[in-house]
Amino acid sequence: MEHRTPTEGTVKQLYGTAWRCGEPSCTKPLYRLNDDTGEYILNSRIAHIHARSQGGPRWDPDMSEAANRDASNLIPLCETHAWEIDQTPQHFTADMLREWKKKQLAEYQTVQRSWTLTDAEVTDVVTVSFTTLEERLLGGIYAAAESARQEERRQRQRSLIADMVHAANSWTDTMQVLTISSARNGWKTRDIIEWVNTDSGRAMASNRELIKSNARKLRFETRHPDLLAALDAAETAMGNLEVYEPVWSGSPTKAEERTVIYRHLNHVKRLFLDLEQIGIKVLADPPPEGTP
Repeated sequence: MEHRTPTEGTVKQLYGTAWRCGEPSCTKPLYRLNDDTGEYILNSRIAHIHARSQGGPRWDPDMSEAANRDASNLIPLCETHAWEIDQTPQHFTADMLREWKKKQLAEYQTVQRSWTLTDAEVTDVVTVSFTTLEERLLGGIYAAAESARQEERRQRQRSLIADMVHAANSWTDTMQVLTISSARNGWKTRDIIEWVNTDSGRAMASNRELIKSNARKLRFETRHPDLLAALDAAETAMGNLEVYEPVWSGSPTKAEERTVIYRHLNHVKRLFLDLEQIGIKVLADPPPEGTP
């Protein structure tokens, strides 16, 4: 007798409420960083508290399939501890593993760190956790899952960059309009307060927050030096707010002050365009196998 594997939603729930191996003293994260490629690699698998198959470790004949597949009967562990609890089940009782899981969930509530899995990454986890190495090699499942996972990651990073470039262009265009308008009338505090509550003001703030948010996500996703260098340069230039101080001084800006601002805005646009071009190069789809 063998129960079905956990559902996709259950796998996402398990990794969405844990950061590291469930063995309380183990510090290994569920994904590890490959220093050479900058990619995060699966460093764990899902273990059953009560076995999925009859005769397996801690098998419970009275447990229903629904209960066996439920998150309460499953715990993400590093590869070493996942192997150990099943190879020497006499040392790892169901009560002990439930206590591990309780501590793992409590730690998540405290640190609020976990892993958000894509559909391809779920397939990867299920493949590693519930099929033998021979099955994976013969069926090519692991390779297909890994390929899909990498493509989803590349696509996600491309989208993050594209959204940042679009937001930066909109932000700089709006800043240019504000600079032009400052030639005749200086922006006083009252004017600024009124403007930030307009549609344009809210859009400008939203674009800046999107850039900050996407930059954080991109840094978590990749360690590629060229991509991170381009991102740092673009963010640093955009964060140089001192250059815009003449606009908010309350007095009309001078021609030379506006020229400095226009040049800086064009510089910001170029840096985000550089980021986009580097992203296209770094995140290009790999050539098909057999391509010379």
